[in-house]
This record gives sequence, structure tokens and C-alpha cells, in this order.
Amino acid sequence: MPDWKHHLTLDGTGPVYDQIKRAILSNIHSGDWPPGHRIPAEEDLAAHFGTARMTVNRALRALTESRLIVRKRRAGSFVAHPPSPSAMLEIVDMASAIPARGQRYQYECLRNETVEADSETARRLRVEPGAPLRHIICRHRADDAIVELEERWINLALLPDAANQSFTDTAPVAWLLAAAPWTEAEHTVSARNANGRLAELINTQAGAACLVLERRTFQGDAVVTFARLTHPGDKHQMTERFVPE
Repeated sequence: MPDWKHHLTLDGTGPVYDQIKRAILSNIHSGDWPPGHRIPAEEDLAAHFGTARMTVNRALRALTESRLIVRKRRAGSFVAHPPSPSAMLEIVDMASAIPARGQRYQYECLRNETVEADSETARRLRVEPGAPLRHIICRHRADDAIVELEERWINLALLPDAANQSFTDTAPVAWLLAAAPWTEAEHTVSARNANGRLAELINTQAGAACLVLERRTFQGDAVVTFARLTHPGDKHQMTERFVPE
């Protein structure tokens, strides 16, 4: 019997996929499975636990979303290396991040128009009220579930080409990463309850908890873009693992 089988046991509490996740986490947290360690194959885990492969896949997917393991096509799953403390709030292109979790990515642009900055948005982008901005609202899905609503305003004084972008097939962040070198980013993380309009946009219940990440990127002192990224609370989590300096 392979050694790993002696260290993977279910605790009998809650759904089986949660028990599998905790069993794997126990080996990671104990150091028995260090960063880079290859996780046993799905079919081997399913046979060991006497459950369906789909149940094992759900447990591994949850660990991947928490960035505790990395799944590589045809190579298997591996314990992730600890990220730097700044990685949790890195600028992520969901079109790459979601497939990296082993999920199917879908993108939908709901609104793309040039607007005049109201007083609050003007303050955030450090422009005069009435200044032209490109305003985009889009949704990102993983396996058909909405995981992020992106609301973005782009400073057309700095990026006039944004006015000619349809953003129908490509999300704004991918275009911005290629078109707009930035020197600094600012993040604000908060929680809010979804009102009726927001609940409809992210397909959740009115009053449901949401995680909101607001981001500004700069070129020197000028603000290139301001984005509000809203995530249904039950479909998003942020996990950071690091060691002391």
C-alpha cells in the first residue's frame, strides 16, 4: 500500500468532498506534503476513499481556488508554493486565472460607452467633473457561475484608444495590461450586501454578502483606470500563505 494512503483518512463530519479537502489540507499543513509535492491522482483518491471521482474533483477544485494546490493539465495536482504577501491582490486576468483552476471561462460585456464623469467618479480618477471616461460593465463566469462583476472607468485623456474598443470578446483588464503600463496600484477591500440590482447582475439573493475589491492604477500621479470588482460571497475567497521575512 502506498505510504500516502496511511495519512489520508476521512473524519466523518460533513459532506464527503469537504472531508477529502480537510484530509489533504492536514498533510499540507503538517509539512508531510511540502510545496511541489504531487497530489495522488483523482482516480486513486476516489478508489481510496470509496467515492465518485466527481467528489474528489470538487475537493481539489476548492483547494485550487484557495491557491493551496496547482493543477496542471496532464501532469496532475501539486502543492502550491507560498506566494509573496503582495500576490493576494495582484492584478489578475480572469481569462487566464479561471482556466488555470481547471474551470471553463466565459465573458460577457453588458455595457460599453463613453460617459461624462460625475463628481464622485471624477474624484476617484483625479479628473474634472464632466471629463470623458470609458465605462464598461462586464461579467466573468467559471463553469457557468458568475464569479465576478467588473465595473470599470477608463481615463480617456490618458488612453483615448479605449473609446474605440468594443470589449465584446476581450475583457478590459487584458487590453489594459497590454496597452497601459502602470507604475502603482491601490486596492480597497470591503464587504457589502447585494441590493436588488446588484443581486440580479451577479445572480444571487438580495441581501447576500459580497466581497468588493476596488482598484485604481496610476501612471505617476495620474489615474489610468478605476475598477470595482464584486464577487458573490459564496463563490470567492482570498487565501494568503507566507513565511516571516
